[in-house]
Amino acid sequence: MGVASLDAAMTEQLLREWPPGYGGVERVAHELAVVWGGTVWSLDAQGLSGQAHDALPVAYPRRRLACTPPVARLRLPWPSRALWQLLNSKQPLHGHLPSPGVLAVLLLARLFNRRRRVTAHWHCFVESGDGWTGRLHALYQQLALQTVPWLSGVVTTSPVLRDALISGGCQPQRVMVLPCCLSHEQEAVGLAMPRQAVPEGSPFKVVFIGRLDSYKRLDWLIEALAGVRGPWQLLVVGDGPRRAAFELLCQQRIGARSSEQVSFLGRLSEEAKQACLATADVLVLPSDRSTEAFGIVQLEAMAAGIPALAFQRRRSGMGWVGQLPGFTWSQQPEELREVLQALADQPAWRVQLGQQARLRYRQLFARAVWLSTLQGLFQPAR
Repeated sequence: MGVASLDAAMTEQLLREWPPGYGGVERVAHELAVVWGGTVWSLDAQGLSGQAHDALPVAYPRRRLACTPPVARLRLPWPSRALWQLLNSKQPLHGHLPSPGVLAVLLLARLFNRRRRVTAHWHCFVESGDGWTGRLHALYQQLALQTVPWLSGVVTTSPVLRDALISGGCQPQRVMVLPCCLSHEQEAVGLAMPRQAVPEGSPFKVVFIGRLDSYKRLDWLIEALAGVRGPWQLLVVGDGPRRAAFELLCQQRIGARSSEQVSFLGRLSEEAKQACLATADVLVLPSDRSTEAFGIVQLEAMAAGIPALAFQRRRSGMGWVGQLPGFTWSQQPEELREVLQALADQPAWRVQLGQQARLRYRQLFARAVWLSTLQGLFQPAR
């Protein structure tokens, strides 16, 4: 599949959760829908379709597909008039993976009409892990890698994932890279944010943005900062099931001053989150799984002129996103404390890295670049 303009018909989308949601997959689907305008279908696995509040304004049509009761986290579409309508449509269909239910519908749609453009958005490789759930994840991923080459094409978010998909059996000409993006409003606020020299004696300020769950590895960041010499502060934006455990770890590793040095702010509005970024020196995304394949929060930091640190993991592009020419390190957890210490000791260097981060954002991830790439993705269906 080469590069050509989008079909004139509006592209429909299908994803597991109800968009736009708060996760990366939902945000990507939302931004695509803002441009494409087609109906966004969802299995609504978390039952959010009845809520009045959306994380982002929605102007495009959305519909829910009936699905089976959950087995673990597995949900499959249930035969219904809506499913038949989706399968029988002639509009291009773009599904977001990972999701066995979404993958099944994409394959059915391809079988129903071989001339229809049916594409997949490969957001991440799943971790197999141990036990019954891990074996199911491994089985799903094996099936997905074997079947997505049957589709019209596959879109993924970084060159790292593109190479992994090609190694998994996808034809190079059918795998396209479309990095994640920020909304027009988020980008405008970030790029307009002034970055000034840090006043002498100011604490080194680190920000973490994300769900407080195990794979986000906020504990690694806390452990690393606990060993940093000199004044520092950590702003934790987000909430989740491990918040109490992380707060206890701060008390154990930092002591009586933990509440002064680490602020758990919970889930914030977009404006409050931007205010945190405006005061930060660096963002750290310490995830340890390929499930974190990009990290849109890195784009928010980079647009604001803040360097973003993330680990280099197998089959994940999160380490690639924030790489800067003036800042080379192993991108491994064992070096995090040393890197944070170097950044804490050199405020002028942090300012230079922030300038490089904003430049990288403008060159690779700016919305104008994203729109241009999106416009050139697909040939007409075969």
